[in-house]
Amino acid sequence: MADFYQERYHAVAIGVNGVFNFPSGTPTNLAGFLCVTSGTLTAARSNGQVLINGFPCTAGVYYPMPFHLGMNGVVTLAGGASGTLGVS
Repeated sequence: MADFYQERYHAVAIGVNGVFNFPSGTPTNLAGFLCVTSGTLTAARSNGQVLINGFPCTAGVYYPMPFHLGMNGVVTLAGGASGTLGVS
């Protein structure tokens, strides 16, 4: 029998120019972002270190983002962006 891997993540809806703060004391793992309205996405660690800065997102596009932000990260949308963030 062949091995297989299945990815699944928690979906977090973020409104226009919204902010998502990962729950306190939890590892911050991004999977991707499904953009609903165009704008930009920024992801940072709790210490302020920015890992993704003003990434341009286009409505209707899924962007894989397989990144670990450490503990208590934050994702911020700007420029009118909204969509669904995949996290684990």
